[in-house]
Amino acid sequence: MAFPPAHFLVGAGMAELVRVASPLPRWRSWLIAGSLAASPDLDIILGLLLGRSGGYHGTFTHSALAVIVVSLLGAVAGQGWGILAGAGYGSHLLVDLLDDRGRTNVLLGWPLTLNQPDAIARVFPTVPFQQGHGAVQAALSLFEPHVFLALLEQTLVGAIFFLVLFGWARALKTIAAWRGR
Repeated sequence: MAFPPAHFLVGAGMAELVRVASPLPRWRSWLIAGSLAASPDLDIILGLLLGRSGGYHGTFTHSALAVIVVSLLGAVAGQGWGILAGAGYGSHLLVDLLDDRGRTNVLLGWPLTLNQPDAIARVFPTVPFQQGHGAVQAALSLFEPHVFLALLEQTLVGAIFFLVLFGWARALKTIAAWRGR
């Protein structure tokens, strides 16, 4: 499972790609897309509030239907914002499909199917925090050296994705400007 920093960085990188075709403000689009990229994991909080700790994680918030709904809600502010919202939120599913654990928590076809696909590549390393011992214990385990280093490694992979997406966006803008001469 990727943690919020990795999701945020990939979402911000996706925002830069969207900005190639739609002139949205850079920092605002990074913040919105990055936040939307991390937001599907809020289903963990829903589970905690309803007394089912991880009972809702990887359900409706991790589906193609959720990406469509978020895109449509973003489109209320304009087409560019709708594309940004879909790209940011959808990047969460992409990162989860690149999880090192193999079996993902993505339900692409929800509510029509509950099939969870295997990872398409094992790119984002697993963070071995203590699950199943309560939210406080799980959070505290993030400060154990081996867990913290794994979280840093995962965040570094997210930063590399950001830089690649940013570079790709810059290259596309340069090519478009060159062709426009």
